[in-house]
Amino acid sequence: MKSILKIIKATFLGGIIFLVPLVVLLIFLEKGYGIIQKTTLPLVNNLPRINVLGIALQELIGILLIIIICLLAGLLAKTSNAKKLVQKLEDSILSFVPGYSFMKSMNENILGIESKDDLKVILVPTDAGLQFAFLIEQISEEKFTVFIPDAPNPWSGSVVFVDKKDIQDIDITQKQALACIRKLGYGSKELLKNKL
Repeated sequence: MKSILKIIKATFLGGIIFLVPLVVLLIFLEKGYGIIQKTTLPLVNNLPRINVLGIALQELIGILLIIIICLLAGLLAKTSNAKKLVQKLEDSILSFVPGYSFMKSMNENILGIESKDDLKVILVPTDAGLQFAFLIEQISEEKFTVFIPDAPNPWSGSVVFVDKKDIQDIDITQKQALACIRKLGYGSKELLKNKL
C-alpha cells in the first residue's frame, strides 16, 4: 500500500512540475494579449468592423503583434549581450531554483533546440538493473553526481553518487533518452542495439 501511495505522490508531483511552466506561459500570453489589445484598440477603432475567419480585426492585430514581439525577442535572445544577461540571471538567481538547469535542458530538448549544455547520458546499475541516468558533475577523481529520472515522467527521479567504475557510457543523446523514458522503454531495442 505504501508503494502505491509513493507512486501516486511521485506521479502527482511530477505532473505539477510538468504543468507549472505551461501554466506560467499561458498566463504570460494572456496578460500580454490583454495589454496588446488595449494598445491596439485606439488604432482599430477607426477601421471598419471586419471579421477574418471569425476573428475580429482587433483580435487578429493583437495576435499578429504577439507573434512579431516573440520573433523579435527570439532575435534579441541570439545577441551576445542578451546571452550574457541570461547567463548572469541563471548563475546568480535561477541556479538556486531546484531542478532549473535540468528542466531548462529538457524543455530545450522537447522544443527541439540543440544545446551545448545537454547532459551526458549514461547507464548506472541499480537494484533493478541498469537505468538511464544523466551525468550532472564530477565530485572527485572517482565519484560522480548523476540524476536517475523516473518513467514515464523524467521530471522526477533520484540524485545519486556513483563510482566511476559503475558508469557505463552509451552513445545516445539526451533527447533520445528522454523520449525512451517517456515511452516506458519502447524503442530501447533499436536505441541500445550493440551498446549493452
